[in-house]
Amino acid sequence: MGLRNLDSLLITEIFQSIQGEGRYIGIPMLFVRTNRCNLRCRWCDSTYTFQGGNEVTLQELAGRVKEYGHEWVCFTGGEPLLQREALQFVDLAHDLGKNVLLETGGSLSVKEMARRDSVYIDMDIKTPSSGEENSLLKENLNYLREQDYIKFVISDKNDLEYSIRFLQDNRLNVEALFQPAWGTSLQWIAEEVLGRGINARVLPQLHKIIWGERRGV
Repeated sequence: MGLRNLDSLLITEIFQSIQGEGRYIGIPMLFVRTNRCNLRCRWCDSTYTFQGGNEVTLQELAGRVKEYGHEWVCFTGGEPLLQREALQFVDLAHDLGKNVLLETGGSLSVKEMARRDSVYIDMDIKTPSSGEENSLLKENLNYLREQDYIKFVISDKNDLEYSIRFLQDNRLNVEALFQPAWGTSLQWIAEEVLGRGINARVLPQLHKIIWGERRGV
């Protein structure tokens, strides 16, 4: 794929780690974290992406992706879909033989990303505790495929009830994940899911269990 020298992404950080959240938890990945976000979730753990960042050309990114030995790249943020060059980046990663896990807040269209078999979509459904529960672009639900999933970050009972109602109102053919906000009881959510027969997977933030709440992991 031909690259123009001026094509670039605004990047906060690039690092290697295991995937700590979602359906593909535990898989080694190269994380490409973009800068800027259009949402302001109250419990956001990546507020450092709201400003700063460095322009990194696609050619430079191609070099980083190519030298990384594992097969997965996590394209995260911030909100990666704000970046004009997002599609070029995932195509670049595909050409280099990588799968891309796209982590998105769900407020911007995933239509073009969902046309790419090598892109796997992790889409947040924002719960009331985030303060952004009205941000979802509902048409995105129509684009999700079996390899994709939706994720609810749950802080309290109100979030749990909201998530259950969402699943009842939107009969989707993708997996739903319940993830406790950092500091919220995993046991409580697991027991609610078991006791109420909720069809959702319960998972922690594994990277925080291993390394604590810090950047670059």
